[in-house]
Amino acid sequence: MITALALTISLSSCALLPEPTHNVETETPTYNPSTSARIRVLSSENNRPYAIFRSGSCFRSFLDFDGTRVDDGLAGSFRYSTRSVVIGMPLSPRPWMRPDGLVGKTMVREYVAPAGQPITYSMGWVVDSGQYGTTRRCVPSSMVLTPEAGHDYDVYLEGQGRQCSIVAKQIDGQGLDLITPMSVAPKCSSDR
Repeated sequence: MITALALTISLSSCALLPEPTHNVETETPTYNPSTSARIRVLSSENNRPYAIFRSGSCFRSFLDFDGTRVDDGLAGSFRYSTRSVVIGMPLSPRPWMRPDGLVGKTMVREYVAPAGQPITYSMGWVVDSGQYGTTRRCVPSSMVLTPEAGHDYDVYLEGQGRQCSIVAKQIDGQGLDLITPMSVAPKCSSDR
C-alpha cells in the first residue's frame, strides 16, 4: 500500500513539473562549402538517446573513447535544462530536431566537419527502471558517415523498442530529406 501511494505521488509530481528550459547558443565556426559539410546531431542530457562521435572509420570501447560527446556530460544530466548549439544550418524537416520542437531533455548540436573524411557515430539509449533490476536498451552498431562537401546532414537514432538504428539524412532547407548511406564501423584494432 505504501509503495503504491509513493508511486502515485511520484508519477503525479512528474506531470506537474514544467518542461525543461531549452537554451540555444549560436556559434559561427569557419565553414567553407567546397571543403566542409555541416552536421546536426540529436542527443539528450539524460542518456535517452545518447550520441558520441569520433573522426575515423572505427569505434572504440567506451572505456577507451577518444571522441566527442553530444551533451554536457555528468553536469548536464543534473541540470533541469538543455543546451543546443546551432551554426546556421537549414531547419530540419523533423520538427523534433528543431530548437523550438525539442521536448524533455533532448538537444541538438550542429558542427562543421571536413568533407570526405569518415566520422563514426555511436548512439543508443539505456533505461534502468530499478525495479526487479530491469534494464531496457537499444544500442545499435556504430555507423560511419563520410560527408560530402557543401552538404548538410541530420544524424539521429531511429526506431522503436529494441529495434533501432543510426540514420543520416541529407537536408537542404527546401524539403530535401535524402537517406544517406552509412557503413557499419568495425572495432578499432588498437582496442583489446
